[in-house]
Amino acid sequence: MEDHRILARIIKDYPDVLSDRRKLQALLSDFFPEERLKRNILLMVYDDGVVEKIRTLAQLDDVSLHRFVKSVGEDYGIQPQNAEAAILAWAGALGVPAASRDGAEGGSAQEAYDGEIPEADESAYEYEDTPRGIRLLRYIDFDDAVIAVPGSIGGRKVTEIGNHAFKGCVGIGKIIISEGIEVLGNGVFLNCKELREVVLPGTLKRIGTADPTGCPKILGTMTKLEGTFEYTALERVRVPDSVKYIGENAFSGCAKLEQITLPAGLKEIRENTFSWCRSLTEVTFPAELEAIRAEAFEGCESLVSVTLPEGVYSIEQGAFAGCRKLENIYLPDSVSEIGGGRGSGFIQTFGQPDDRHPNFTIRCNAGSYAMSYARKQQIRCARAQG
Repeated sequence: MEDHRILARIIKDYPDVLSDRRKLQALLSDFFPEERLKRNILLMVYDDGVVEKIRTLAQLDDVSLHRFVKSVGEDYGIQPQNAEAAILAWAGALGVPAASRDGAEGGSAQEAYDGEIPEADESAYEYEDTPRGIRLLRYIDFDDAVIAVPGSIGGRKVTEIGNHAFKGCVGIGKIIISEGIEVLGNGVFLNCKELREVVLPGTLKRIGTADPTGCPKILGTMTKLEGTFEYTALERVRVPDSVKYIGENAFSGCAKLEQITLPAGLKEIRENTFSWCRSLTEVTFPAELEAIRAEAFEGCESLVSVTLPEGVYSIEQGAFAGCRKLENIYLPDSVSEIGGGRGSGFIQTFGQPDDRHPNFTIRCNAGSYAMSYARKQQIRCARAQG
């Protein structure tokens, strides 16, 4: 019997079980006597408060699922795929349908793209003056389908869009950011669920910052810098070559993102930058790239082939974990570190063996560090084609 049916039976036969942890633990032991790991993870999801949150939902969408998986993973250090399976089992037991992952979702915002671009409205923002120019603090107007962010206010140049300025503007479908703007803060477009298209200016220098203002603490210690475009519906993004820094979590949870062109000169892809971008199939890496940080592409389950440029020296823990369709990756001779960084400590760089593509292969040159790593980890390796 499928897990969600077993859980549904438990809930039906014992209506008070979700308010009695000891009873739930005992029943899970009875119904899953030989599957200790499974029952422990089901209980972890319960203890993390996820089951109670699922009960309040009409549908378990990709955004909520990703958040719940990350919460359980960070709190208990378990594999994302195991956390996801347990969460989906609870959702099924509670009669909460999971959203389709086919990436197709209609909406009037997409249709509105064919219309004229509106003029930027200076009165639609709260802002502050800084020595470098105007920083936009908050968008206070209605969620039109297309928004143009102004390049100046009151004759003063706008140089920055501050943390969370558009957070939760769920009705905006397209954002046009004016030339002159140099910095996008953390969580600027967080949870803009209909945001499918963004036009970035050639003056942009940073996507995300080190400023933790408004960003949550995790377990009371570490601050999670929320990604600039985290949980949006972006499908394709071309980052201008003027950008030299992309912060952690920048595109995390963008389940519809298919293609990304990274800027020339970018030297590192930071932690969780593209984690759980389930539809991502194409990444254009810059020639100057040096490092791919922890869990940068974790859960990018549509990636099939990756070719890293010469000059990359470090690929950190979990960087490509959960990439279930990844058949091969080219690692240049410059790679000298695999598996470091500040990951959870439980995730291998390319995921657990049973979570990889059955033909997963590291392409490399004879005598390289990548070849010795592949041998040590018992990963198939093949000669790089010239």
